[in-house]
Amino acid sequence: MMNLRHITLHQLRLFYSVGKHLSFTRAAEELHLTQPAVSIQIKRLEESVGIPLTEQIGKRLFLTEAGRELFEACRDVLDRLRVLNDDMIGMEGGVKGPLNISAITTAKYFMPHLLGTFLKDYPRVEPRLTITNQAKVIRRLEDNLDDLVIMGTVPPAVIWNSPLNISLITPLW
Repeated sequence: MMNLRHITLHQLRLFYSVGKHLSFTRAAEELHLTQPAVSIQIKRLEESVGIPLTEQIGKRLFLTEAGRELFEACRDVLDRLRVLNDDMIGMEGGVKGPLNISAITTAKYFMPHLLGTFLKDYPRVEPRLTITNQAKVIRRLEDNLDDLVIMGTVPPAVIWNSPLNISLITPLW
């Protein structure tokens, strides 16, 4: 009976290496393990899946149909984990990525200066500035389209009763 809940990430890595090389020995070398350790883990993986994943014909190792399916799934999972790892490492590097800002029309006079100063400190941020009238800025705020909204007055009470996380910043001038 198939039970995928007992499959470990370690087993997926091992199986991917076995499938890539079509060799328990080469997989063991790549992963700095012994060949028997790899064989045992693949056997346990097959027991969890409930069907053979490899077959030996002569001295050659082949993946079964189920083995080919699992190999592709391993590739997908490991690729996604690699991307996630890269993303997490990138997040350690500080502030980066898109920043959606909307502001009322009068902000067009000072926003370029503020953004320029901000981007000197955070060059990996990609600002997207929308300059529009107050009604559209409020609509964008209600629709949660922006990370930052700049207005001259506090929005109507209907906004404050919304589940949005809104902070009020008092101007310095």
